[in-house]
Amino acid sequence: MRNRSQYLVWLGPLVVATALVLTLAATAEEADKSGASGEVPLSFDGYRIVELSPKIVARLQTLDGEILEGVPDPYGYPLTLRQGTAPYDNSTHTLLGNPKDKEYPHPMHLHLGAHTEAGKGHIGQFDDLPDDMLELWEMPIETFFGPAAVCNFEFLKPVEGTSAKGKPGLVGRPILPEHFSHVREGDIVLMSSPYRGAEQPYLPGETARWLAEEKKIKMLGIEVPGVSWETDFKAASPNNSPTHRHMMGNNIPVTYPLINISTLMKERVFYIGLPARFDRMEASWVRAIALEER
Repeated sequence: MRNRSQYLVWLGPLVVATALVLTLAATAEEADKSGASGEVPLSFDGYRIVELSPKIVARLQTLDGEILEGVPDPYGYPLTLRQGTAPYDNSTHTLLGNPKDKEYPHPMHLHLGAHTEAGKGHIGQFDDLPDDMLELWEMPIETFFGPAAVCNFEFLKPVEGTSAKGKPGLVGRPILPEHFSHVREGDIVLMSSPYRGAEQPYLPGETARWLAEEKKIKMLGIEVPGVSWETDFKAASPNNSPTHRHMMGNNIPVTYPLINISTLMKERVFYIGLPARFDRMEASWVRAIALEER
């Protein structure tokens, strides 16, 4: 029996297909209830489909031992794969990770490229968190698609200051509750900016708390680079990683690193990015898209 981790490499294309199947099924059911017949009343005519997942090209070891170079994710992490053969029919399959790769022999993890993370499986070891945090696989499927508010912080131009590394120069400005005037309760929030490095606007812990507990958003999606969305990684508990704490502590998943949010022209779009239906996974790769009305 094959190791089921082998099949993770095909998840990207499947998650969008799954979302479309779910939507088709729902609309077909409504048509049946109303007595309608014929074609399912679903069409993407009038919408632009925008790819939000960064493209990663795997660093692959072929059957003959050759290493084919790849393109890493926005954080610089590679996807390393190696080819193998099935003993029962000699067909080729692909294995995640490559301990024989001298440059990157590490096992693969689920926080590579566009992924969704949530719940106690990820930050359950932190102090002072709610007891009712859900695991990613316990969240209803509706959590991962729906109306989304697009928040492009291009207007938050960097200012003179001192970076976190103590260097003088242009630094990013804080993202504040007043910058989310068009966000509605229950929205998926997609954030971006054209700035890079120390010049990126950053999400303070108090703003993350406001989004989670007062605005009550459904999910947070971040373009990377573009927004520095977490702070105080090394602060003493319970003040460390406030965005993780406030979002996941309120069962709000976070999806990143995304791309092309800054190319969206509308303030509101429809987002789809489904995780795999695997238990015991604290995160999952996703293929994220936005449907933008033309």
